[in-house]
Amino acid sequence: MALFSQTFTALLLLQLELHLFGGSEAAAPQTLSCPAPAGVPGTPGHNGLPGRDGRDGRDGAAGPKGEKGELGLSVQGPPGKAGPAGPPGPQGPKGDAGSSDIQDRAIRSLQLEIKSLTAKISLLEKAASFPTSRKVGQKYYVTDGSTGNFDQALKLCSDIGGAIVLPRNEEQNQALVKLIAPFGSEAAYIGITDRQVEGQFVDTEGKSLTFTKWGTGQPDNYRGVQDCASILESTIWDDHGCEVTHLIVCEI
Repeated sequence: MALFSQTFTALLLLQLELHLFGGSEAAAPQTLSCPAPAGVPGTPGHNGLPGRDGRDGRDGAAGPKGEKGELGLSVQGPPGKAGPAGPPGPQGPKGDAGSSDIQDRAIRSLQLEIKSLTAKISLLEKAASFPTSRKVGQKYYVTDGSTGNFDQALKLCSDIGGAIVLPRNEEQNQALVKLIAPFGSEAAYIGITDRQVEGQFVDTEGKSLTFTKWGTGQPDNYRGVQDCASILESTIWDDHGCEVTHLIVCEI
């Protein structure tokens, strides 16, 4: 605004100077177009367009150090990037040699075969220890000619790892008769009894019989005391008292 006033004043002074010194005497006096008296600032004009931004000034001096802030929360931050791999450690001791599944199965199979062979050898040794024996299927019928009652027969056969002989079919029944024939005995105990339930003969393990060869009218439980049975030379079975003495034959 001050620049505008100065410029306006300078123009007025220039025009007055020309009029007084450089103009013709015959020239008509000029009339000023400005309504205001000379030397008085006029009405302010409109603002001009904004100028360009000036250059940034130099960086000022650093301000004073601020006050120390409060402690932050003690929260663990995210894990950082993995560092480089360390040097390799010393080599450990050599482990035991492993075995494949095929080797394991082969070893187990051999162990089972050895166990089976051992059982068979033990069976043969037991059978060979008796002066009289006969192989019947997977069993051996054996006797040393001893005689006794039913309970004595149970104990003798149990002590050798067997049981009182009991035919399970006609073939075994015939084999037993041939075994006892040389002893001239009338009968040999068979491993059945009806001590638990009268009239229901079962084997020494309490199982039902799958084969019998009773004689005609047998078992008859004569006088109510016949809870045991034997096989006769005629291949038939007969019930009688358990205190009767008969040939003892075991099966192993």
